[in-house]
Amino acid sequence: MNIVGTQINGYFFEEALGSGSFGSVYKVTKEGKHYAAKVLAETYILEEFKNEQNRITREIAVLKHVTGENLIKYQDDFFFENEFGIREYVIVMEYFEGITLKKYLRKHSELNTLICIFVKILYGVRDLHKTIIENEGIIHRDLKPDNILVDDHLNVKIIDYGLSKIVDFSSITSTGTQIGSPLYMSPEQIKDSKHIDCRADIYALGVILYEMVTKNMPYRAATLPELLMKILNEPIIPPRQYNPKVSDGLEKIIFRSTAKEPFARFQTIDDFIDAFERGEVEDELEVSGKYYAWIYKEKTVTLQFEKETLSDIIYPLHVQRWQKGLHRHFAKKQFEHVLIDPSTQRLSYFAYGNTKGLTELAYAPSKGIISLEYLQNLQHRSKYLQNWYQSVRMGKKLILPYHYISNTDYTIDKIEEWIKINIQLINDSSRIVEPDKEKYAMISIGLSHLVFQSEKILSYFVHVNVDGFIVQVSDMKQLNEQSLASYLDFMIHLQKYTAKPVIALKVPISLGLALIAKGIHGFSLGLAGIEYFDEQYIKEEKDSFHLDLKYYFPQVLSSLIFPKKDTLAFEQVYHYFGGCRCKWCMGKSAVEIIAKDKGPQLHHWQMMLNEVSQINRLEKDRRIGYLLSRIDEAKDHLDSIPKNMLESQKNTDYYKLLKILKIVL
Repeated sequence: MNIVGTQINGYFFEEALGSGSFGSVYKVTKEGKHYAAKVLAETYILEEFKNEQNRITREIAVLKHVTGENLIKYQDDFFFENEFGIREYVIVMEYFEGITLKKYLRKHSELNTLICIFVKILYGVRDLHKTIIENEGIIHRDLKPDNILVDDHLNVKIIDYGLSKIVDFSSITSTGTQIGSPLYMSPEQIKDSKHIDCRADIYALGVILYEMVTKNMPYRAATLPELLMKILNEPIIPPRQYNPKVSDGLEKIIFRSTAKEPFARFQTIDDFIDAFERGEVEDELEVSGKYYAWIYKEKTVTLQFEKETLSDIIYPLHVQRWQKGLHRHFAKKQFEHVLIDPSTQRLSYFAYGNTKGLTELAYAPSKGIISLEYLQNLQHRSKYLQNWYQSVRMGKKLILPYHYISNTDYTIDKIEEWIKINIQLINDSSRIVEPDKEKYAMISIGLSHLVFQSEKILSYFVHVNVDGFIVQVSDMKQLNEQSLASYLDFMIHLQKYTAKPVIALKVPISLGLALIAKGIHGFSLGLAGIEYFDEQYIKEEKDSFHLDLKYYFPQVLSSLIFPKKDTLAFEQVYHYFGGCRCKWCMGKSAVEIIAKDKGPQLHHWQMMLNEVSQINRLEKDRRIGYLLSRIDEAKDHLDSIPKNMLESQKNTDYYKLLKILKIVL
């Protein structure tokens, strides 16, 4: 039907401007002002209007809320019947005298001008994302040069954002080599177009930027299936292969924005804009490795050690009841070198009620447990966080409230809800923490869930506004080559893509040193407790302290375990390795060292600092090689120790881990 020259609902249709996925666009006039009218054929959207709450109606509501200098503005919408009696739908928008970016790129190639235009596009998309409807920001979902207009004065307008939710992969067809919008679709949009977030738009913007500065597309493909396969699996063609004038910084920005995984991209448009203001993507975080002593019942050890060396500490707050002297000691220094762990994850298990230190916390429930349902209640969550902050605000470094994600008291389908509630706790608590304090987010999860859902977990946590992360993984005794590689990748990606330091909590010493060698900021384990965290310890209230003697031998990169009553076994191994010359052991016999628990604990603490310091002194490219040589030596030593000196089956775990580390590193 030709409606040019007709008047509909007070609008005079002057000329056709073009056609697209949803219908045709016309230049119209009303009361002396020009507008753009998009006519949607109801034959295309008939199914939508069978329902009162349809997507188009919702999107019109979105259009009415959007404002922004670089966004086309809504004017009107209405139905009319055409000459065949078919109802058609019209959306009237602001008229902009310009051409599509697609056409603009055919005539213009000056790099600085194109960058200027692109930054305006970013500002427009930022305004779109920050428009909140029903507690969600608006995602365009179909960003491409045909949906961006540019005029002679380099003004920019983004169009078609209001109808974007209608677009999904199922509506796209292939006609041989004819390829349209899929060129700008992110990998996750291809997999599941209905469940995406703003990072899909960021990917599309990265492709648009690539096209602007190279006049090419990031993938070569003759058919739609080939294109989709490359978007999902292959790296983009480096931009400088097409345009040598693209700077190293600009190329890094393009690589970052078009990363396959959402967590690896810019997380917000503000991050994207900041990269342009800096001229490049931020360099990877470089931090010195650190050991964090996890202090539980070691008041005497801590006070004695700190007379010699001030070290970083993680302090679970519930022990203050029976460690009042230690608590006062930390409080005098305002916890400046101490990370306060609020012990909140244990409050989700009924066993917590048998531990007075936990029940006496101001934020512990008066009855029952801190359940998922409790935390999802805004009023309960708010009171919980207020009580938490009143208890920890004396500290300078705070671990925000957290709960174990893989809670086995819930069905497996609740895992994502636990992730979401942990993110909610981080966001809510961050708003009440004073700005002079450092905030750390704890990720506490089972090994299998970390391995198989690492991308999802990263996608959630890279968003949060914290100063660092602590990762605590259960079932670490089940490590194998695949799970260890996945764990290392997760830690590296978390630190890389957040540019925030990451600390591994309660990991074996050799793994902790491997993380330091890989560039991860820190690791932590107790001075006398278990080296592995396991959900069973908080679920069944197992005591993390045992009746065995632990002593760290650097020759085997492990703390070897001996029955406490069998001092002879320890003495034999101690002399086998030639004793120890650290400040806490030097000049003492093996019996004197183990006469009291604090001897091995002071030695352990000192040796951890020494080991980390040694790795820090090496050049980055030498650290893994150094550790691999240490692992080879450790395996040889474990093989050569006479069996009668090491009867404990527990020591075989260390040998197994060393073998896996050797393969994975």
